[in-house]
Amino acid sequence: MSTLFIVKSDAVDGREDEYNTWYNDVHLPEVLQIDGFQAAQRFALSEQQVQKKQSYGYLAIYEIDTNNIAETLQNLQQATWLNMSNAIDQRYVDISVFSAVTQKMVSSS
Repeated sequence: MSTLFIVKSDAVDGREDEYNTWYNDVHLPEVLQIDGFQAAQRFALSEQQVQKKQSYGYLAIYEIDTNNIAETLQNLQQATWLNMSNAIDQRYVDISVFSAVTQKMVSSS
């Protein structure tokens, strides 16, 4: 089973390019240096949606060590060396941790 650390966020108005450069080139690689973080990938909100109103434009999904969730989160909190950018709108960041309840299923087609 896997555990996901999910971050929904947005850029400060007018600073989207700076935000994306920082997130892709600085933040993701730094977070992956923290013990317990195993993989990371970012997504941008698609124009095609089931629900028209969406609260966030970007999503980062990190895979973390399922056997040491608390330790991994503690390692993150202690990583004061992370280079944070003021191009991320800190007023609107949503962070959640999800643990798998099923095995991954794949389409047969």
